Amino acid sequence: MDSITQIVLGAGIAGAIAHKQLGRSALVIGAVLATLPDLDIFVPASDVVTRFTEHRSFSHSLFILFPLAFICCLLLKLKFKTNVISSQRLFWLTCLPLTTHPILDAFTSYGTQLFWPLTTHPISIASIFAIDPLYTLPLLIGCVYLWRNSKNSTAQADKKTQTARRINHIGLIISSGYLLLGLWLQTLTLNKIETALHGNNIATNKIFISPLYPSLNWWGAIVIDQGVYYDVQVNIFTNTLQISAPQDLGYSMIDKPNSALTSLNWFTNGFIRLQDIEGKLVATDLRMKTGQLGYAFKFALAEKENGDWTNITPLRL
Repeated sequence: MDSITQIVLGAGIAGAIAHKQLGRSALVIGAVLATLPDLDIFVPASDVVTRFTEHRSFSHSLFILFPLAFICCLLLKLKFKTNVISSQRLFWLTCLPLTTHPILDAFTSYGTQLFWPLTTHPISIASIFAIDPLYTLPLLIGCVYLWRNSKNSTAQADKKTQTARRINHIGLIISSGYLLLGLWLQTLTLNKIETALHGNNIATNKIFISPLYPSLNWWGAIVIDQGVYYDVQVNIFTNTLQISAPQDLGYSMIDKPNSALTSLNWFTNGFIRLQDIEGKLVATDLRMKTGQLGYAFKFALAEKENGDWTNITPLRL
């Protein structure tokens, strides 16, 4: 998800846990902790494919973030005394903003390696668009209300502050409900797609389905079947479904995948299309599509020389 969403989610959760004890400091702590996993973008990478596949890896691993939460808790205990906030509450204040970041990311199409260093495919539930104001807005409203109605001291909050806390709780409930709604609509859409595919004698064992826009109305699916793929679009409100003609995945152009293509196939679980574009072997991540705007990630992996493909340092197009 986008950075703003992660910040307000972390701040909202922290506010629900410790606003009564720490006031605005709880929101600041939650916002800062919620941004830490995405600092991996500053880690140097050997090429663009490595950067693509290693983002949301170690920094999003629950095996890393749980120990980090303990360390952050110990550091915060140096500032906040136990008579202000209990050790247990302080741990959850550090743990939940950190761990909910990658868990929320796993609901998007990109893919999150929640269990790094295990070499399982990245988790990509793909039930929510990467930027969705309908998810973010309730969280933002709750955080703004809490911030505006906070007290710098830890004295008993007044009625206005109590109302702000309830609004923050409601924002967290609404956003969580929106995630559940996305899962439910995704399941309904998948059933609809599978029924249509069976009617057209198309295999249904390899399908990737995700929202096409920042809403839960338009959904798209990529269906892979014996070297070709189908692009499926579904509009829930109008109850319409369109299946494209079969399109070649392009693997007949190569003898064997190079290391960059192998990494991309692992990261996307095989949802990669190959094309010869102006003498370059271009790999496209079919999962990451925004409506009619096209695909977000395309990489040039090789160049054609004397009829053969020569590997190059990958380029993002």
